[in-house]
Amino acid sequence: MKLNGRWGWWNQNHATSFDLPRMVQRAKDARLAGIVIKYGYPQVERAFTAAGIPWAVERYVYIGQPEAEGQKLANAVDAGAVAAVINAEEGEGGWGPGINTGPAMERLIAAFRARHPTVELYASVDTRGDRLQHPYQQVLRRNIAGWLPMVYPKAFRPACPAGFVAAAFRDCIDNRDFGGIPVYPTIQTYDEIGARYVEEQTGEVHRRGLTGYQAYTIAHATDAEWAAIVADTPQEEAMPTAYGIIDLTAAECVPVIDALEQVAVKADAEGNHVKAYLVRVFKARFQRVRDITS
Repeated sequence: MKLNGRWGWWNQNHATSFDLPRMVQRAKDARLAGIVIKYGYPQVERAFTAAGIPWAVERYVYIGQPEAEGQKLANAVDAGAVAAVINAEEGEGGWGPGINTGPAMERLIAAFRARHPTVELYASVDTRGDRLQHPYQQVLRRNIAGWLPMVYPKAFRPACPAGFVAAAFRDCIDNRDFGGIPVYPTIQTYDEIGARYVEEQTGEVHRRGLTGYQAYTIAHATDAEWAAIVADTPQEEAMPTAYGIIDLTAAECVPVIDALEQVAVKADAEGNHVKAYLVRVFKARFQRVRDITS
């Protein structure tokens, strides 16, 4: 599956989105498998292509023009996208429980498949409640390579009550019938959710044995939040033998983690955000050891 592994999302809605050298470097720092790019930004596509980073196209699709939406996704595949993501949302997008949503989604997919019969399609959708049973999501089920559930803990529960990250994953993923199709959640790295909660989200992904996710978005994440993504490298890469700490127990890691966080907080307060970023990356290695050995 093309979107298996750790991916990022790019969209145009942040002040740093078009600082493309920075975006590319973030992707490299995190060893991302690729980037999902909002449709219609060829300069961004070229930047990641030049860096050797695969990209998929995402389009926020409107129910009133399904054939046009399918053609746009197909155009991006012509330009080099390795996969296409159908972002079907309620509200402005028009997708919901109505019976008409099924035929509209069929028309969209048919327009895309007429040009690219074998390129993988993915569904970026809200899977809370009974939405997987809505007609358009039933059509998606028959045509996609993977689900990309939108798991946005702070958007769902803005007050961030205790356990709100785990609750978001329960709402969107647990006890859901995905039809045996791979599930790669889209996790929240926007709205300053905080590095701690980015770490909790990647932890929820791993606890469920899911093999991939995407960080939404690569530009919106603060340095501390992106450090949490950087630190979440695959286990074989993150095993800390190179750091000489493989023999530490979980209990021995805890004071080191706390001390490093104090250093990072102090660096942030002094305006030395690069130092804080690097310290948190190193802290995350100890967190991984703690998780492995606990």
